[in-house]
Amino acid sequence: MRLLVIGGDAAGMTAASHVRRALPDCEVVVVERGPYTSYSMCGIPYYVGGEISAAADLVAKPPEAFRAMGMTVHLGTEGMSVDPAARTVRVRELGSGTERDEPYDELLLATGAHPQRQPLPGLAEYGHVVHTLDEGEHLRHHLDAHGEVRRVVVVGAGYIGMEIAEALVRRGLEATLLDRSRQVMKSLDPDMAAHVERVLRDFGVDVRLGETLLEIRGDGSLCGEVVTDAGTYPADAVVLAMGGRPNLALGRSAGCEVGASGGLVVDDRMRTTVPHVWAAGDCVESVDLVAGLRRNVQLGTHANKQGKVAGLNLAAALAGDGTPPDATFPGVVGTAVTKVCQWEIARTGLLESDAAEAGVGYAVVSFSGTARAGYMPDPGEVRVKMMAERGTGRVLGAQLVGTGNVAKRIDVAATWCQLGVTAQDAQFLDLSYAPPFGGVWDLLQVGARKLVKELGLSPQL
Repeated sequence: MRLLVIGGDAAGMTAASHVRRALPDCEVVVVERGPYTSYSMCGIPYYVGGEISAAADLVAKPPEAFRAMGMTVHLGTEGMSVDPAARTVRVRELGSGTERDEPYDELLLATGAHPQRQPLPGLAEYGHVVHTLDEGEHLRHHLDAHGEVRRVVVVGAGYIGMEIAEALVRRGLEATLLDRSRQVMKSLDPDMAAHVERVLRDFGVDVRLGETLLEIRGDGSLCGEVVTDAGTYPADAVVLAMGGRPNLALGRSAGCEVGASGGLVVDDRMRTTVPHVWAAGDCVESVDLVAGLRRNVQLGTHANKQGKVAGLNLAAALAGDGTPPDATFPGVVGTAVTKVCQWEIARTGLLESDAAEAGVGYAVVSFSGTARAGYMPDPGEVRVKMMAERGTGRVLGAQLVGTGNVAKRIDVAATWCQLGVTAQDAQFLDLSYAPPFGGVWDLLQVGARKLVKELGLSPQL
C-alpha cells in the first residue's frame, strides 16, 4: 500500500499523519515544493512586521518530525503531471532538475493556491509575493537588508494585503495599498468595507482603490516607482498580495473535473472525479451551506478539516476492508475574522451579492452598538450588518467591524447560519452576559430582533 501526497501543508500533512497512524505498514510519501511543512500562512504578515521573530516559529511541525513518524518527505520537489492509468506522478527536484515517476495506490492532491503574476513589466523583477513562508522570509530579509527602503506599495487589498500594509507602517515605513476594486476586502459588503478603509487611512496607510497596476519601474536592484492607470507612486519595494488561485495543473493533468468556482470538484469524502485521486484544501471547491452554491474558500480551518476527512477515507480505501468510515465534509458558511489596526473584522454566511446570485429573498439591517456595556470605561464600538431570509426568517449572514468581542460574536452567527437558525429563535437563545463583554441584549440578538420586525414575523420583542 502506498499513499502519495502532493503538498505538505495543512490538508496534506493532516491526511498523511492520520494514514500513518492508522496503517503502520502503509508507505506514506509526501512531495512538497517548498522548504517547510505544516506552517501558518496567516502568521506571515506578523513575521514580516517583526512581531514574530523567526520564520520557524510559524512552523507547527517540521519535516523531521514527520520523517520520525516513518513518512518519506521530499522537499524542494514539485509534481509535474499525473498518469492515472499507470498510477504515477511525474515529479521534479527543483535544485537539480532531475525528474522521476512516483507510484501510488491512492493519491491526495493538496496543492493549495497561489497568486498568478500578471505578465506586466517589472513584476517578476521587483514584485515580492507573500503567499508561502519562504516568500515571507524573502520579503523580510529584503526589508532588513536594505535600509534605504522607506516606501512600499502593496498590491491587493484583501486579508493579507491589509495586514501586510499595517505591518509595514508599524515598521516605520510608508505603505500604499493598491487595488483595482472600488473597495477593500471584497469578502465584505461595500458599506461595511468602507469602515475598514477609514480605519486603514486613519492608521497611516495610503489607500488607492479602483486603480489597475500597469508597470513597475526600477534600476535593476531596487524598484523606483509603480505605475497605474490613474497615476505613478514612488516605491522602494512592491508586495504582491493578490488573492490566490487554486493550483490546478496536477488535477487537470489527471483529468479531474474543475468546478465553476475554479476549484477541483470533490464529493463529501474528498474524492475527485478520477478514481484513486483525492483532493483537499485550498485547491478544491466546497458546498456553501447557506445558499447551496459551490465555492472555493481558502482558509486553514477548512483545509485541516478536509485533510482529516480525506485521511479517514484514504485509510479505509488503502486498507481495503470495504467499510468506509462515517466521515464526510458537509461544507462551509464562509466564516472569517482578522484584525486591522485596532479593529476586528469578521464575516459569515452570505453577502447581499451572494443572496442575489442564489435568488434568495432577504431583509437586511445595519446598526452600531457598543462592544461592552455602555457604562463601562471604553465601551468600544461595533458596526453590525445582518441578513435573514424573507418568509422563513432563517439567518443568512452577518458582518461585524469593531473594537471588541467580534470574534466571539461571529462564531455565534456562524453557528446560526450553519444550523439554519431563524431570527425568531435567535432572539431567545441563551447567550452569555457580563458588562465587560456586552449588554444584556447581545448585539447579535439586537440584530435578530430588528430582522424579525423588518420581515414582519413574530414574536416581535
